[in-house]
Amino acid sequence: MQNITFQVLKQDRLGGLKNLVAAWNNLRGEPLGMSSYPLIAQIEPTLYCNLKCEMCVNPLGKRTRRHMSLDEFRRVVESLKFVRKLSLVGAGEPLLNPDLFGMIRYAKSKGIHTGFATNGMLLDDSVCGRIVESGVDWVNISVDSADSAKFKSIRKGADLGVLRKNIKRLVRIKGKKNLPELSIWFVIMRDNFSELPRVIELSKDAGIRIVSAQMEHSWNDDSLREKMALFPREDFMKEVKEMLKKAEETALAKGVKFGYVNVPDTGTKRSCKWPWKSCYITAEGFVTPCCLQGSDPGVMNFGNILKEDFDQIWNGFGYRKFREMLKSDKLPSICKGCTSYYGKIRI
Repeated sequence: MQNITFQVLKQDRLGGLKNLVAAWNNLRGEPLGMSSYPLIAQIEPTLYCNLKCEMCVNPLGKRTRRHMSLDEFRRVVESLKFVRKLSLVGAGEPLLNPDLFGMIRYAKSKGIHTGFATNGMLLDDSVCGRIVESGVDWVNISVDSADSAKFKSIRKGADLGVLRKNIKRLVRIKGKKNLPELSIWFVIMRDNFSELPRVIELSKDAGIRIVSAQMEHSWNDDSLREKMALFPREDFMKEVKEMLKKAEETALAKGVKFGYVNVPDTGTKRSCKWPWKSCYITAEGFVTPCCLQGSDPGVMNFGNILKEDFDQIWNGFGYRKFREMLKSDKLPSICKGCTSYYGKIRI
C-alpha cells in the first residue's frame, strides 16, 4: 500500500486520493457494495505460451488462444480509472504478446506501477534491451529448480542452462539502472521444495538479489488437485515450513532478500482480500475474482469489461454474492483448497 500511496500522490489526482481513502475503508469493513475502484489489477496479456509446465492449467484449458490487443488494454485501464499497480501476468507467456511493451509504456504514462512475470526462455539481446528501455518497474523470472533434469521435468520445453545465460544477459544489459527490479520466483511443489536453498544460490550467482516463493495451487482443476495431493497435508506443510526456514538462513548468508506468499496456515483467519482490493482481467476481457483459481472465465466471471460498464460489474449481483460468500462459512467453490485463502505472506 505504501508504494500505491506514493503513486497516487505523485499523480496529484484528487479523485485518486479520494479513491485511496475509500479503498482503505473498504478493506477494513469488507462491504458487499464498493465505494472505491480497485487499486491493484492483474491483466492477462496472452493465452499463448512456449512451455507446457507441469503445474500450469494452460495446457489443460479449453480457452481459445488469443492475445489482448493494445487497444483493448487501453480500454481496460481507462475503465479501471484509479488503478495504481498492474501485474501483466496470466496463463500465458507475456513476452509472446507483440503489444506487451506498448502496454507497459501506456501504463507507465498513466503513472501506474507495472511489471510482468516470464519463464525467461525468450530473453535474447533484443528482448532484454526492450525490457530495460520500456521503463517497466519489475520483472519476475520463474526458476523452480537448480537441477537441470528436474527443472526440465517441471518446465517442459525449457532448459536451465539457457535460462541461466538469459538471466545473466538481462542483468548485464540492465547494468546499474534502477529499473526494472529483477526477482526470481519459485513455485513450491512436492517434487522440488528441497531445491529452494539451491535456487537462492543460483540467483546470487546470476546477479539477482531477490527471491520469492509461493505454494503451488490447483487452479480449481480436479486433475491438478489430485496430482498435487499436498494441501492441507500437515506432514508436507511441516516439511515446507522447515525448508522455508533453511531458505531464509541461506538467503541471509548470501545477501539475498527472500520472502514468500500463499503458504497455508489453517490456524489463522482468512487472509484473502482480493474482491475488495483487486481484480483479474482475462485476455478476453472477462473480470474474474482472482489470479489463482478464478482466472478461467468458464469457471467464474462477473462480466466482460470490454463489453460492459465496469461500475456495473464491480458492484453487480455476482461480485456482491461472491463477497458475501467469502465472508461466510459457505465458501465459493473456487476458494476451497486455495493456498492463498489462509496464506501467510512474508515478503
